[in-house]
Amino acid sequence: MSTLDDDFNMNADSTQDQYLLFLAGGELYAMEALKAQEIVEYISVTKVPKMQSFIKGVTNIRGNIVAVIDLIDRFKLSKTEISDKTSIVVINYKKNDETTQIGIMIDEVYEVDTIEKSNIKKAPEFGAKIDSKYILNMGKYENKYIPILNMEAILDVDELSTLLSE
Repeated sequence: MSTLDDDFNMNADSTQDQYLLFLAGGELYAMEALKAQEIVEYISVTKVPKMQSFIKGVTNIRGNIVAVIDLIDRFKLSKTEISDKTSIVVINYKKNDETTQIGIMIDEVYEVDTIEKSNIKKAPEFGAKIDSKYILNMGKYENKYIPILNMEAILDVDELSTLLSE
């Protein structure tokens, strides 16, 4: 288990461009590195009755009970296949001055790297495999544009609660 502090410098000048790149459903995605609290190897998850399929359940991470969401299932693409590289990215989701830890399941961590601001473009409204509300921007990385995910939209507790009541 490692915290992201091990992987990048917390210098205020550089963090705006730092992204956690990861594979999910065989595709490369990015998220703002500072959104991630830590990354842990996949550990067993306790299922919770009457949850949507993308909510895998809860697990204990450092004494905290953390809900775990299958990111690819959340996008309605498929389900994450558990392997020895499967990880959980723990994110502090803040809403109304209340912070909740939520974990997202990914296939594997690719790396933490910088994407130059000049290589970040507005996401198109159509043409992506996932709903455009989940894409913050597109970032050019290794001569290819990859989605930079909007974690606030993906983890929107109000939307998740609405989906649970359906």
